[in-house]
Amino acid sequence: MVSGKFLPLPYFLLDEELTILDYSRPASDIFLIGDNFITLVDEDNRQKVSQYIQPHFSEMKIELNMKTKHDPLAMFGISVQWEGNKVHILCVEKTKEVDTLSDQLIKLRSRLSETDFELLEKKEELEDAIARIHKLSGPFIPLYAEAGLVPLFGDLQADNLQVIEENILYRIEEGDYEQVFFDFHAVGNITDDGKRRLGQLFETIQLMGTKTVIVGLSPTQVSGLKSKGTLQAASMASLKQAIAKYIKKQNQK
Repeated sequence: MVSGKFLPLPYFLLDEELTILDYSRPASDIFLIGDNFITLVDEDNRQKVSQYIQPHFSEMKIELNMKTKHDPLAMFGISVQWEGNKVHILCVEKTKEVDTLSDQLIKLRSRLSETDFELLEKKEELEDAIARIHKLSGPFIPLYAEAGLVPLFGDLQADNLQVIEENILYRIEEGDYEQVFFDFHAVGNITDDGKRRLGQLFETIQLMGTKTVIVGLSPTQVSGLKSKGTLQAASMASLKQAIAKYIKKQNQK
């Protein structure tokens, strides 16, 4: 029979009377080994040994409180395997098992935290990119000393209008513009909340003393633009027409 001395875990080979026939070096490092396995088990657990370490249980796994050199009451997971009239016992200390699982859990949490941080960074980068796109979809272009142009692009929703309106209002106040043209030629759909936000923006501009002129609205876009701010805004078919009319009025002053 091959000796179990060189097995890397605490191991015992016992006979039917649980007499110790062989054991591994890790077993001798941990336990004060006598003649019988039962002497290594805490008194309260010996009934469990006599009940479960029996030949009619060919394979069995149980937990036992055992006496070690350093701890009079240590929990071990016991794997039992019978071979004829002899039994192989493998002992794994549960505290070590828990420590191993805890280490694995800590490492997993660390990886998840790193992943969450990376995802957060990517999310912030994406939000910044979306904000830049929204700002670019409504730039403010000075035409003359008293007039400016806001060409709008893409679908208009409340969130992208919220992003561009801060820049528009700042530029109007800073330049003291009399009139601002809003060009809708490159606009796609306008959502219901976008229409409400647009009306609020026009009303704010008009309260600042600046006239708003809507240019290039399609028939489908006109529907629903009935808020106070948009009703007070002038509307023209083309930017060329609007600018020409504005220049004519300036020359007549």
